[in-house]
Amino acid sequence: MVTTSEAPPTAGRRVRAEPLGAAAVRPGVRRSLLRAKLARQPALLPGWPLVVLLAGYPLWWLLGLGTLGFLIVAVPMAYYLVRLPVIQVPRGFGLWLLFLGWVAAGVTTLWTEAPGAKDVAGLGRLIPFSYRLVWYLAVTIFLLYIGNTNERTLPSRRIIRLMAWLFIITVIGGYAGKFFPSLEFTSLVERVLPDALAENQLVRIVAHPATAQVQDILGYNVARPMAPFSYANDWGANFGLLLPYFVLAWRVHDTGWRRTVFPLVALVALPPVIFTLNRGLWIGLAAMGLYVLIRFALQGRVIMVTTLVATGLLAALILAVSPLGQLLSQRLANPHSNEGREQLSERAVEATLKGSPVLGFGAPREVQGTFYSIGGGPTPSCAECRPPQLGTQGHLWLLIFAHGFVGAALFIGFVYYRFWRGLRDPTATGLALTSIGVFLAVVALVYDLVSPSLAFVMITLGLLWRRDNELPAAGVPAVPRLASNRSAP
Repeated sequence: MVTTSEAPPTAGRRVRAEPLGAAAVRPGVRRSLLRAKLARQPALLPGWPLVVLLAGYPLWWLLGLGTLGFLIVAVPMAYYLVRLPVIQVPRGFGLWLLFLGWVAAGVTTLWTEAPGAKDVAGLGRLIPFSYRLVWYLAVTIFLLYIGNTNERTLPSRRIIRLMAWLFIITVIGGYAGKFFPSLEFTSLVERVLPDALAENQLVRIVAHPATAQVQDILGYNVARPMAPFSYANDWGANFGLLLPYFVLAWRVHDTGWRRTVFPLVALVALPPVIFTLNRGLWIGLAAMGLYVLIRFALQGRVIMVTTLVATGLLAALILAVSPLGQLLSQRLANPHSNEGREQLSERAVEATLKGSPVLGFGAPREVQGTFYSIGGGPTPSCAECRPPQLGTQGHLWLLIFAHGFVGAALFIGFVYYRFWRGLRDPTATGLALTSIGVFLAVVALVYDLVSPSLAFVMITLGLLWRRDNELPAAGVPAVPRLASNRSAP
């Protein structure tokens, strides 16, 4: 529809016809309408940050951005979220918001005296505190991003395949650590950073690519695979967190060549599990397998129960007749870290009870002396005589020591409330995703998870949230939706 200008006609002057709308309004109003229109449009190509991160993770790692990449891609994810008219949140999200507030409040206790820990001073305490706070905020964005995209813009199957791809990369990294244990190099990030920053211990850990940690665990130096992550324990935690995605993508959802070669790839993935000498990984995998077995038995899935038992027996047979079994036995016979871990966790809990049971101490602390002498510590000939920091060697102990018993309860309450809601999903996908909660319960006792591992947990919770929205209410209440004047993309 067009209309003519209402200006009075003038002899010899042609009156131009213009559309009624943006061209007929004042320039300032037109710009306001344009900004409003752009604000209503969804972000360009939703889903790309997660694809770029996970599909390109080997390149991120080679550049020295493997760990930091998760923090970087959280920025465009957050931009996508803030452009939505309404951000949906999962039921129970209030617990997580309280946890974030509790973590932030911990800044007030960073310089509080902690029983059994060294006195601290200076602003250096803000670095580890801020690093963990940023990680918690970033994984929050991961959760909301997945929950506020839908199957059309970011299919769950694509996410599952990307996580399965990362599992394959983890297995390859396991072999690289075994056969090329001394391989390490200066990353691009280290080259461009100022020397003072590049030599910082935390920066060097997260930005320096290496294939293995060489440690004296069996009475002699052993290479423990860690690529493409920062620690051997990270490798073990991420192997277990990613394994269910590999099973889903290659055995359940895929009917092509991946399903055919799945048994061979699964068999190839077994040796690095032993190479890494991670007992927490072994126990976590056993707990996960037992959970799946019980769920199948309760559903009357006789064939699946039989298959799972046969797979376990086959794995045991391979270990028994190969050198892997001997390596496993040696590791179990050398539990040298058990006593230290027990004393560290006991001291962390005791210090929190005595010093700051509500808020904790904000971040881990150096132990005063050693477990055996207040005057002990590292020496030039024994750098490892210094015990690990209080609040490390297990995410549970970090939660208690750094954020108090209230903070730990808020974290555990939210995460396992979301896993509990996933139990009503009877499908293979629901079973695989909830099995990650079982694995997490085990490894949180021994592994520090403020790393890609925590992002993988939040991705899992995001996928469970999506599925929760699709299930009818049964056993637990339905997830509420916030009102919106249009459907979210």
